Amino acid sequence: MNEPRTVLSSDPAGALKRIGRTLRDRWFTGLTWQGLALVYIVCVLNAMRRSGLFRFSFDESLPALLGMFGLAVIALLPSTLAVVATYNLAPPAPRWRYPAMALAILVASAAGTALMALVESQGRMEFFHRDNLTPLWWVVGTWPRYLVLSALIGVVFVFFRTREESEVATQRAELDRERFAQQMDEARLQMLQAQIEPHFLFNTLANVRRLYQSEPATGETMLDNLMRYLAVALPQMRANDTTIGREAILIESFLTIQRIRMGRRLTFEIDIPETLRDVRIPPLMLLTLVENAIKHGLNPLPEGGQVRVSASVEDSELRIRVADTGQGFTKSSGGGTGLANTRARLAAVYGPAARFALTLNTPRGVIAMICVPWKAGGPATAA
Repeated sequence: MNEPRTVLSSDPAGALKRIGRTLRDRWFTGLTWQGLALVYIVCVLNAMRRSGLFRFSFDESLPALLGMFGLAVIALLPSTLAVVATYNLAPPAPRWRYPAMALAILVASAAGTALMALVESQGRMEFFHRDNLTPLWWVVGTWPRYLVLSALIGVVFVFFRTREESEVATQRAELDRERFAQQMDEARLQMLQAQIEPHFLFNTLANVRRLYQSEPATGETMLDNLMRYLAVALPQMRANDTTIGREAILIESFLTIQRIRMGRRLTFEIDIPETLRDVRIPPLMLLTLVENAIKHGLNPLPEGGQVRVSASVEDSELRIRVADTGQGFTKSSGGGTGLANTRARLAAVYGPAARFALTLNTPRGVIAMICVPWKAGGPATAA
């Protein structure tokens, strides 16, 4: 046996609100108070013409003006509602929408004129017999005037509605373009991340094999740090952001492997306050800067040098620095795919408020600094 279904809503007021929202959103989208005010202005002008406001005294024509205004509203309001509803409900193709609107204007203006005649002639049907016109012929003679007014209302509504839809489409296209550009930046970053310096991995594994033959303890240390490096790096390949703390672990593992390879030629320091370790940033940017410092700064020098990574909040900015004591600026210091990608990533995530700068270190070397706006305890992303 089927259970009885509840037909009546337990919340009549809520049901009425939902019906009202449906009518407004689906049937009468685009019907605004400004648009209705324009229709009322047309009704006022029509009432002034019919009431003889400019031919008689104000006291004599004011009652007629109010009456004619009400009748004009009765005649034109159905056409206005028909225009809006037909535009929203008809298929959007012009070959279907505009003929449907023309038919709706014909029917609604005829109905509005007949309704106006019914209201105006109530109790005094002889009014239509002046000039030997029957009520039917009076409606037929009056209808074209309101048909023209209804058509004008339809043209004005279509003009403003299509302009509004064009602006919305332009805004949506701009948002789609920005979203596509951001997705392209993400795709380029993921392509770079997917590479993860294959020669670095192969060289590290080759060093591990060699060290296990000559220095097993050192080889084990290098293998442990490689596993630690991959454990942090691999999940971040598919992530849109990470934390400074995870980046610090990744950098520490990477630098430990490099120190085993370079020996005493490399020293490093990582200074990340505990209060900033949970701050979220785009992934692998800091690692790119550290790799750049090793490759272009320290490797060319026989004596090597130091890499120092630090983070702080200064002047409403989160500033992350990667400083080295390498050979300083070279032709490739400010270029390269990695640094260009870092700049693009900062612009995509934080907008023009973010900065990336390369400056001279003292007594030598380069400082790569990332600056992003800091607001309410965290970096403020771009809108």
